[in-house]
Amino acid sequence: MNWTDALARKNIQVEYRWVPAHKGIEGNEEADQQATKAAYKHCGSYTETQNLPPFLDYVSFSHVSRRLTEVKWEESKEEIKKIGKKSKHSYRYDLVKRGGNSAVMGAKKTIAARFYQLKSGHALIAKYLLRIGKRSDMKCWWCGHEYQTRDHLFKWCKRWKREQKRLWVDGQEGEEWYEGVERVLKTPKISLPMSLIFAEEKCSQALMDFLSCTDVSRISRVMEEAENSDHEESSDGGV
Repeated sequence: MNWTDALARKNIQVEYRWVPAHKGIEGNEEADQQATKAAYKHCGSYTETQNLPPFLDYVSFSHVSRRLTEVKWEESKEEIKKIGKKSKHSYRYDLVKRGGNSAVMGAKKTIAARFYQLKSGHALIAKYLLRIGKRSDMKCWWCGHEYQTRDHLFKWCKRWKREQKRLWVDGQEGEEWYEGVERVLKTPKISLPMSLIFAEEKCSQALMDFLSCTDVSRISRVMEEAENSDHEESSDGGV
């Protein structure tokens, strides 16, 4: 509604003037108080916010916006929970659960970041770098395999055979002990998609240990590989 037009129909002329804030100007201070009251006024549910009761003659736009955001999040939670039940390979998001993944939360920030990058498919590996135009192929810079994917690095890359054995079979003893992923899920690794492994919290400690012992998705290693590639290209050009 255009309030200026509405007031004009009642022969009330409106003039807009800029005034400095918090300088003791009577009308401005009153407007500020009313805005503050509106911001904290409780309007109940989304439906109530859409259809305000008669006794509420004003409500702040920030409050309406916040209520809309809250409702959208509630709807998203329900939708994600439904999607998670459709397939055993779906990411098992639990937006309602508090506390989060203890293994990831207790790790160093750099390792936790690599974990989530690999989980979401945005890690610094050849497959992703090709997708964003930073590489011309998917070749693994550690073992020379034609495709450096998430599955390849965690299961088959020859550079990390010892770490892979501990991840999938042996596990680790001691204070931060864990069982191998194959024993935890009672399934051979060839039948386990990495999306399921990253979604299963019982496997998180094993994954975090693998990342702490390897250079998988580390930016320093990617930069080193890129520098070597540029050096080889310049050498070829000089021949």
